[in-house]
Amino acid sequence: MGVQKRYQALVLGILLAYTIGLSVGRRESALYGTAGADLAGHVSVKAYRDGVLFYEYDDHNLIVTIGSTHVRDFLGFASATNAAIENIALSNDAAPAISWTILPGEITVDGLDRAVGTVSEVNATAFQVTHTWTALAAQSVQCTGLHWSDIDNSPDNLFAAASISSVSLQANDMLQVTWTVNIPDG
Repeated sequence: MGVQKRYQALVLGILLAYTIGLSVGRRESALYGTAGADLAGHVSVKAYRDGVLFYEYDDHNLIVTIGSTHVRDFLGFASATNAAIENIALSNDAAPAISWTILPGEITVDGLDRAVGTVSEVNATAFQVTHTWTALAAQSVQCTGLHWSDIDNSPDNLFAAASISSVSLQANDMLQVTWTVNIPDG
């Protein structure tokens, strides 16, 4: 099986496990008053200047409504296109909103435009998407988004967004963003 097909099978399995877990969790929550399993995300951001780490930030993310709809469409209707959630964007926006369909101020210049990340399997229920940019000019970044389209500034394909502590990049600084998406089991 080719790498692309294995990745698609992995994404389908993760999304299926998420849907089943969410359904069971909501049913158990309604019956027993306990919290159910939720899709969880984590973002790790590191910045390097002259090869030396000068910034590091870790935080959780927000799955936006259109991201949940994408999962629903992918699993329930097979109507999702470009289903792979493997593209990372940056912006200088403040805290994300669940209604976002795009990072409103997505950065598309200075070498920091949306990029296809490297996808890797973490374990049976999680995967990571990582990309490292090299800034061509000074730029501040305080938000990142995970998308299923690699087209800069394109709307209606934002899966999740996360705010980070603002980092001020200079020319030749490197910024590495790693998204971890986990679908808890049980």
